[in-house]
Amino acid sequence: MSEIIIGSLYHQILDNLLKEIDLSILPLYGENEIYRMNSDRYGKVKIKLDIEKDTEKIEYARSINNKCVNPTNFYTYEWEVKEEKLPKYFEEYIKPEILRFIEILSTFNNDKAIVLKFSVVDGEYKNSERPAHHLATKYALIELFRQV
Repeated sequence: MSEIIIGSLYHQILDNLLKEIDLSILPLYGENEIYRMNSDRYGKVKIKLDIEKDTEKIEYARSINNKCVNPTNFYTYEWEVKEEKLPKYFEEYIKPEILRFIEILSTFNNDKAIVLKFSVVDGEYKNSERPAHHLATKYALIELFRQV
């Protein structure tokens, strides 16, 4: 018996992924809140896309690229949310979604000279509900790239 596999949510922004990112409009923010009463799920995430400014990280990425036969894109990731807003253990739901998105973006983005940074800058949670931060992250990334 064959399975039906649902395609990526990111097909909604495929045209934007194909565009070169206009660096003059950065930073960009994407935010999403998922609240499903019937399934007792909640998650809120805000993600920022900006140019990496940490010179050590930039130099490290460039040094790796200089050693590569096929230069590649580099991105950085940082958790910048205050612990009282969204405890660090929620990163286990959020970071893998951002990393999957970076893999997709890397196949389209041709500007290997610029290091872009994805940061989780805000969010919320509720103790009594199951986390929906993985889904909120996907929709926050879609919202962010609709602005590109």
